Amino acid sequence: MDAWIKIFVVMIMFTALSMVMTYLLVDPLVGLILLGVILTLLVITLEPATGKAMAQVTVPLVVILFVMEIYLTSLRTAVVFDTWMILVIGFILYIMFTIFTGGSSFMEGSFIDAKVSLKLFPIYGIAIYLSILIDPSNQLTVYIMAGTVMGMMGLYFVFLRDYDKWPAFSQFKYSDIQAISDINPKGKVKTGAEIWWAKTSGPPIKSGEKVVILSITGMTMIVAKPEDVIIGQDH
Repeated sequence: MDAWIKIFVVMIMFTALSMVMTYLLVDPLVGLILLGVILTLLVITLEPATGKAMAQVTVPLVVILFVMEIYLTSLRTAVVFDTWMILVIGFILYIMFTIFTGGSSFMEGSFIDAKVSLKLFPIYGIAIYLSILIDPSNQLTVYIMAGTVMGMMGLYFVFLRDYDKWPAFSQFKYSDIQAISDINPKGKVKTGAEIWWAKTSGPPIKSGEKVVILSITGMTMIVAKPEDVIIGQDH
């Protein structure tokens, strides 16, 4: 992703942050929801490694605040969701879940854990379909969508954090990787505009050295010095 595009996106997000202040004064819950979403996307844009960890805290909070907002609004007035609203809410909630499971780079629109998200999607879809049949106002549908997403987050967090069948990574895509901190055994690397957490099981790697990727485990690149990989292959 070109640097100027990233700068443009960051400027848009900062503008959106200024608009959130109005919501914080008028409706604090809506303001906090927007603030959580924008801050998460902003951090993922600037530093994906930190953004992925941040998402596992902010995304569940955003979903909980959203449910609270719907509930409190329903106490004051009748809430009826049109079909297009259900589609938009459902899409946003699922995107939030996908971000929660740990995306590669928000800027590139791809997610390491997309396979996990797609495997769990049928649960989400069935829950939405059944709730639409039960409640014509679709208010129950929103609750069930949010509850299903929270349930899938819990399922992922408990059982799938060490999911070992990640989609294959591309050595060509990550062909130019450089350590931006000492890796002994943990540190950080940079590839293009992305910053990743990194780990090595071999000799320590100094900041500024070129490395190659061996595998990806969750949010961490397993890396080594090019010469260490060649020596290992020779043996």
